[in-house]
Amino acid sequence: MVIYHLYRDAFSEVYTYRYRLTDPTGNLELTASWSGLPAADRPEEIFFSDAQGQQLARLRWEDRSWWYGDRFWLFDVPAAEAPTAVIEEQWRIVDRLLLRLPGYKLTLNDGVAFIARGSRYSQQLYELFTLTTDNENPGGEAHVGEVVHPTSGPTYILQVEHPYLETHPVLLATLGVILDLWGVQQEQRA
Repeated sequence: MVIYHLYRDAFSEVYTYRYRLTDPTGNLELTASWSGLPAADRPEEIFFSDAQGQQLARLRWEDRSWWYGDRFWLFDVPAAEAPTAVIEEQWRIVDRLLLRLPGYKLTLNDGVAFIARGSRYSQQLYELFTLTTDNENPGGEAHVGEVVHPTSGPTYILQVEHPYLETHPVLLATLGVILDLWGVQQEQRA
């Protein structure tokens, strides 16, 4: 199991300007930032850099209406022709009626897919699942992690038990930024 802490650096509750992903001891792994003002309501493009400032990836988004939900593309830098991953916001009518947080589906180029399901009322803000494709449980889901919003300390604690997510922290940082900027913060403003 790998644990990361995600910190939101903000001027206020509304204006976030950067995210930092660290290990539990506080060592910086990644930063997510964007240019332009206002500091961020919904930035057009977010850049992910390692601890030395080397750019690793960029995230772009498309607003597709409340019914379809937003879509995000993660591109590796510098090979940025095809996206590495596509993240889609998923809503159902019952989610809107019960005031649930939006769900997200992260699909990688090699076909691996993860789902993040949010809950306002449980200890875990989001639970992460992988879609299984084995013969015993086709189309099933396996729990691989969670996103916790602690009362103090980091903004979020990301815990995962999946080899792909453990070795690609930029995917976890991307998911954490999307969950916060497009999920939690938008719901708080509504």
